[in-house]
Amino acid sequence: MSDNNELFPFPTVPEPDKTDKQTLPAFPGSAGIAASEAPLSAEELREIRILLANQRVAQKESLPPLPSVDLPLPTSAPSAAESQSSVKPEKILQQQFVAHLESLQLTEPFELEARRQLSEIIVTIADARMVTRVWSATSSILPIKSSLRHGTPDQKLFALIMLGERFLQSLSGMSFTDRKRLLKAVARYLSEVSETCSFIQMEGEPFNPQYHERAPGSMPSGKSVREMHGFLVTSRSSNQVVKTALVLT
Repeated sequence: MSDNNELFPFPTVPEPDKTDKQTLPAFPGSAGIAASEAPLSAEELREIRILLANQRVAQKESLPPLPSVDLPLPTSAPSAAESQSSVKPEKILQQQFVAHLESLQLTEPFELEARRQLSEIIVTIADARMVTRVWSATSSILPIKSSLRHGTPDQKLFALIMLGERFLQSLSGMSFTDRKRLLKAVARYLSEVSETCSFIQMEGEPFNPQYHERAPGSMPSGKSVREMHGFLVTSRSSNQVVKTALVLT
């Protein structure tokens, strides 16, 4: 080792002991396991099935029994929910309409009278669709006087004429027992709001060109007013026609 050119010897690694082998477990499904474990016999399989069946029976017997509940017997008197479901839809709408009218803050005697008449008429309509349309038509005009308090007489009259035409055209094609009574009640109400002009209902009257104007869809040879689309408006002071009635003949 005195010569600098000499290197230290490379350390030697002892060879592994070939006799000391670490045994690993056999891989599942390998040939070793298949060879070491014999398949179950028919008798062993039968015994396993018997054990499983006995275990299921024991589990069921260990569960507590369900408590018995005595259900009440139905009574002859219907419940509130059943009574509500048996009410016809038109009756429910009628009640809602009358409740809506009663909730209005009205003070004028003619407004109170109009509300009373409308409530009486609405309960006679037996069709739910007609009840809804009448509700929509009348709710746009009652009350209306307080909304016109700042307008001039001409502006108030123009608004009332337009509201009357809208009301009548909303009821176009509808036929029920108290239709004429409803139109007369609304015409009287509009007349009271106007204070200077009268609104007149003329369904069923003979057609007169001085008072009537045929609406689109009318029969040119029609002799009577079949349906009104606008009220006849006359002046109270002069009894002159202010607005001819738009009618369907």
